[in-house]
Amino acid sequence: MKRILFTVLLTVLALSLVFAGGANEEPEKPQVVVMGNARMYEGEEAAWEKVAADFEAETGIEVVLRWQGKWNEVPQNLSTASLAGEKVDLVTVGAGLINSIVARTGLLMDITDLMEPYRDRFGEGMLDSYTIGGRLWGFPYGNSAAGFTYYNKDIFNNLGIEPPTTYEELVEISKTISDAGYIPMIFRGKDETYWSNLFFYAFAQTTMNQPIEKTNDFLTGKRSFSSPEEIEAVNAVVSFFEDGILTSDSLDTNGDGMKAAFLQQKAAMMHTHNFQLLQTDCPDFELGIFEFPIIVEGAYSQPFGGPGTGIAIPSFADRDNLDNTMKFVEFLLRPENADLIIGCYKPVVEVVKGINLVDDPNVQYLNEVMIPKTVPYLDWIWPTEVNAAVCQIIPAVIAGTMTAEEGTEAVQAALERIQRETGYQYDWWNSWTESDWERVTP
Repeated sequence: MKRILFTVLLTVLALSLVFAGGANEEPEKPQVVVMGNARMYEGEEAAWEKVAADFEAETGIEVVLRWQGKWNEVPQNLSTASLAGEKVDLVTVGAGLINSIVARTGLLMDITDLMEPYRDRFGEGMLDSYTIGGRLWGFPYGNSAAGFTYYNKDIFNNLGIEPPTTYEELVEISKTISDAGYIPMIFRGKDETYWSNLFFYAFAQTTMNQPIEKTNDFLTGKRSFSSPEEIEAVNAVVSFFEDGILTSDSLDTNGDGMKAAFLQQKAAMMHTHNFQLLQTDCPDFELGIFEFPIIVEGAYSQPFGGPGTGIAIPSFADRDNLDNTMKFVEFLLRPENADLIIGCYKPVVEVVKGINLVDDPNVQYLNEVMIPKTVPYLDWIWPTEVNAAVCQIIPAVIAGTMTAEEGTEAVQAALERIQRETGYQYDWWNSWTESDWERVTP
């Protein structure tokens, strides 16, 4: 009996020590885990670390930063993390990837309601590229882009010409520029993926500024890509070559070559959506920008672009940790913290209100005139197979190996092929079941 009593007393004593020790241990610190591709801008990683440290000092919540791989590897890395049961509370992901891949796979959380208190912290229209099916799947956190044409003001002044507003004026000044020994306009035609950009701007006008609506109709089967508006837009791009605005130089030029030709003053104009010349390159001449010219009477020039870099919440994120996650989101959106991180991009568009922009009159023109009417890139909406088809058929039509009609039919066929072979559905949100929505709803 004594032996039993002694054993019981030892057991009670051991348990008491265990619980006493547990009571004295530090409770596990709450964490927010951020995952994304390797940071690409100078000082950006250090800026994230500074903001994370400041957040922990204010709240006691630790932020773990996990940067790995390239930007286009994020969907695969996110899928791998989900399958492995890894803790991920926030993920940095581009708007194009959200539209084309991530949201439809159910890997992202619907954050429409979670972000409602913070909508007023973004510039006008900045959330559009992250809204699909009327729901918000992420928010922008970086710079924004828009297509436009740079021009060399010194060359223009010397030749006595003005930035064009109509296609006819563009043809006329291109002849003057060419006669003076310059390339009128340079474009990165060697980089196949950029051909669709020229199509965007023409298509905006051939649809009388309904490019998004017409694209939605095409992807949902209400119209064909071989409709008159698409054919006219392809032919409009071809006209740039036929009328001497773009020359054969552009067919053999990549991004670096395009920029070099313009900075070395071999070309008087450069069509792009890259703001680098406004941010860092500082040309040896006075720089100007102008919009895509009017090619269709009654339409207006409409830029394409949007904030490409953003942040989302994975659908497999710990629901019990959402309060901590949203505290960090609020902290990120404070102007002083957003400016610290986004400032590394040398921003030219106020994606998050209160950040400091590059000080340049062209930036002011961009924000006052172009950004308010900018709509998302169509290749953020098209499936990748459709974008690849558009990028292939335009140079083929320019080269004369196919007609615009044949080219647009090929794009239509590309869509029908993935619908048939992969079950692609553009408006996937309309076919989701209640359990599908439960999986992505906080």
